[in-house]
Amino acid sequence: MISLFDLRATPDPETVSAIGSLHEEEPRYRAIFPAEIKACIGCWSCWVKTPGRCVFKDTMAEIARDYVNADKVILLMDTAQGFLNHVAKAFMDRTIPHYHPYIEIVDGECHHKVRYDRYPELHFYYDEQGLAEEETQVIEDYLSRTAYQFRSKAYRIHKNPAWTLKELSPRRARNKTLQPRAAAKVDQLIIYNGSPRLSGSNTALILKAISDAHGSKVVLRDLKQKNLWAQWASNFPHESAVLFALPLYVHAMPSHVMAFFEMLSPSKGSLGFIVQQGFPESSHSYYLEAYFENLTRRLQRDYMGTAIKGGIEGLQLRPAKGQKKILAPFVELVGSVLENGQMAAPLLAKLAKPEYLSKGILFLFRLLAPTGLFLLYWDRQLQKNNAYSRRFDKPYTATKDNRPLDTSLDS
Repeated sequence: MISLFDLRATPDPETVSAIGSLHEEEPRYRAIFPAEIKACIGCWSCWVKTPGRCVFKDTMAEIARDYVNADKVILLMDTAQGFLNHVAKAFMDRTIPHYHPYIEIVDGECHHKVRYDRYPELHFYYDEQGLAEEETQVIEDYLSRTAYQFRSKAYRIHKNPAWTLKELSPRRARNKTLQPRAAAKVDQLIIYNGSPRLSGSNTALILKAISDAHGSKVVLRDLKQKNLWAQWASNFPHESAVLFALPLYVHAMPSHVMAFFEMLSPSKGSLGFIVQQGFPESSHSYYLEAYFENLTRRLQRDYMGTAIKGGIEGLQLRPAKGQKKILAPFVELVGSVLENGQMAAPLLAKLAKPEYLSKGILFLFRLLAPTGLFLLYWDRQLQKNNAYSRRFDKPYTATKDNRPLDTSLDS
C-alpha cells in the first residue's frame, strides 16, 4: 500500500498525478488542511497514558493506520521562511506516538526505540521556488535525518524538469556556517518561550532562572499566547535584540514556533536561539542550528549564536542544587549577550558537551542497559497512570483486512 498525504494549502491534480506515475501502484490520496492537524503540546500522553495513541482525536489519528501500515508514504508539503512550513512540521511532530520514549544506541547515538516491526519508506515533495540553495540543502538534510531516526528510507521527489525520485542519505548537518557577529551592548532582550507544554516546561524553568537573575533587562513572551502573535510580529522590526528558547522537537522546532516564524519580516537587529533537548549529545540539534543560521540571514539580522544543551528531560525532578548547577550556564550566557551582544564562545562550548557520545559513555550504556536502569524514568510514569501493562501496545497494527487491532484502553 502507498499512502499519499497532501499537506499543501493548494493541492493540484497535475502534481499528484505526476508523482503517482513514479510509483508502481496508485497511491491512496488524502488532502489534509491546516485546521485538521493540531500541534503537538508535548504532554507525552502518547507515551505514558495511552501508549501509541495521541490525546487528540483529529485527522492525524484517522490516518495513523494508513501511515503505519503503508509500504511507502508520500508527503507533499509547502515551505515557508526557508524551511518546511508549520503544517508539515506539525505532521512530523505528531508521528511521535509511533515510537517509544525508551532510548537505545544506534550507530553510536541515541534513538527512540521502535514501537512497530517495520516502517514505511518516506517520499518527500516540496516546491523549491523562493528557496536559496543552502536552504534546500538544510531541508533535505532535515528530512533525511528525521527519516533515519524514524527507521525509514528517505527519498526526495524532484522536478527538474522531469520528475525524479532520489534517495537521501544521512549526512552531517551544514551548521556553524554563520558566526556570531552582533557586537552592541543590549539594553533589553526579548526572549520567546517556544515550549508547547501547558505545564512542566523545562524551557520555562530555564527562562525563569534567566529572568530572576537579569530582571527588567529581559522581557519574556510565551508563544502559547497566540492571541498576541500579530502584535508581537508587528513589534519585531522595532526590537533590536530577540532570542528564541525552545525544546528540540523531531530534530527541529515545535510547529507552533515555525508558525510564528512565518509571520516575521526582515529588519535590523540581532537574533539568537537556545535549544534544550532530552538526548544527551548536542549534535542532534545541529540540523536545527543550520536552519537557524539560514533564518537569521533571511531576516537580515546579526547573529547572536545558537546555544544547545542536551540531557534536559527530567530537569523538573532534580533537587534544587542540581537544577541550579544546570541552569547557571544559561544565566551566564544571557549575561554575555546583554554585555557583548552575542553568546560567549566558551559558554556555548560548555553547554554543548557532550557533542557526541564518548566510547566510555557508550560502554556504560551497554553495560547498564540490561539492568533496566534507563527505563525507570518512563516506567514510573506509566505505572502512575496505570498504563505500564500497555507500554508495548501497537494500536495501529493492521489485521488481514487492514483494520487496526482492537487495543482499547483498560477500564
